[in-house]
Amino acid sequence: MSTINTKASSLIRQYQKNAAPFAQPILEKLRTIVRSTDTTIQEDWKWNIPNFHQNGMLCAMASFKKHVSFTFFKGAEINDTFKLFTGDCSAKSMRTIKFTELSQVNVVQLKNYINQAVLINNTSLKLPTTREAFDIPNLLKKALNKNSIAKHNYENLAYTYRKEYALHISTAKKEATQLRRLNKVMLYLENNLKMHEKL
Repeated sequence: MSTINTKASSLIRQYQKNAAPFAQPILEKLRTIVRSTDTTIQEDWKWNIPNFHQNGMLCAMASFKKHVSFTFFKGAEINDTFKLFTGDCSAKSMRTIKFTELSQVNVVQLKNYINQAVLINNTSLKLPTTREAFDIPNLLKKALNKNSIAKHNYENLAYTYRKEYALHISTAKKEATQLRRLNKVMLYLENNLKMHEKL
């Protein structure tokens, strides 16, 4: 079992303070909703973003330039009754909700999803551990072979993030788009960042 970061609460407060003005009230409301839904949920800090733990990793929130993401680690097992999950998450288990303004945060709906997530963790419902194979685009292979730092960082990423980078390039229909995405991917990998982290 992973260890809870004892400084999580103060780190989360600082994270909220440093977020963009539009994101600060959204982050605070999400945090309040999570903490009030189930008193057994613990605040945690992983990957430099606020996490919440309850018999395992439960959910996380992150601030970006134009939106706030709220991610459930086992979201694929949650009944998306209110159609909140975005369709752009390629992860097998995780599902994400995105907010651009405070009025989009619905307390009742989120509590429903959080309660489902707690139940899933407590009953140890798990998806199959087998992982689907994915192809690394030739463009990415060639670029990685020419850049030892990016290659090292890519190979040390978790399966989900390696797949996300590969699909980001391979799903582009035009060669120009693939090349543009490749440049971004290589820049992120050189800095050892995941796709949705800030550069």
